[in-house]
Amino acid sequence: MMAVNHSCLPVEVRTAVYRRALAQGYLNTCKNLGITVSATLDELQMTIALELEGFYVRRHGPDAGMEMACTMLGDMVEPDLLTAPPRLTQFGVTMMDELFCSQLAAASRITLH
Repeated sequence: MMAVNHSCLPVEVRTAVYRRALAQGYLNTCKNLGITVSATLDELQMTIALELEGFYVRRHGPDAGMEMACTMLGDMVEPDLLTAPPRLTQFGVTMMDELFCSQLAAASRITLH
């Protein structure tokens, strides 16, 4: 059962904000780790929309699917995205690695140890 949304923003707006923050957070993390990304911010956002959001919409329908996708995207970025540069959570690193076949997780483990 899904939690009731108490936001004054429509799910499409919240999803777009999280999508942009996720893409920018990915670019920021890759830059900090010295990983070259050939995709632009817009290309990353389009891939996130088509692959991640599209998966939930196809599987659960437009209303429930968008709510699920929005929740997942929100879990992939740190909650302070409105007051600090977007940063990926560990879940975000894992999912973006899967989506973009990068070495982000491996590079961050090497850097941290």
